[in-house]
Amino acid sequence: MNLAVAALAMIVVLQSPVPATPPAASAAAARPAAPAPPLAPKTELAIKARAVEWWTARARREHQRMYDLFEPSYRKQVPFAEFLKESVVRSRFDLSNPQVVTVVPESADRVRVSVSIDTQPPGLPAGHVTVEDVWVKVSGQWFKVHQTPATFPVSR
Repeated sequence: MNLAVAALAMIVVLQSPVPATPPAASAAAARPAAPAPPLAPKTELAIKARAVEWWTARARREHQRMYDLFEPSYRKQVPFAEFLKESVVRSRFDLSNPQVVTVVPESADRVRVSVSIDTQPPGLPAGHVTVEDVWVKVSGQWFKVHQTPATFPVSR
């Protein structure tokens, strides 16, 4: 793997902050996938708008807006000040032009959203990544599920 590809892969890993202790998953986020009904066009548009809103906030480093779009169970367990410490570190790479590629329903209140994003890591060529987020419907509104990023093994 060349350095540019590795750096772009890190953007995906670094896109969400890691809480000191993992939050309890909401009932909607923890529910196993069942045959999902198709989304109504209005619902799909609402989900797409929320996903683009979150990634636009990330591109602009609007940490409060990012935090507000995470599901309530995450926000209940992780105070904004704790989120902010990690978010500042994890949003050091420049991102732009978020576009929803697909919205795949897993249930009536849980979807997987693929978002394509342009990247500009410092000192490396511009690139492009596609990330997948999980969104859940809570009290009639769609929220991003906080996903703890994978860690890379460290060789000694």
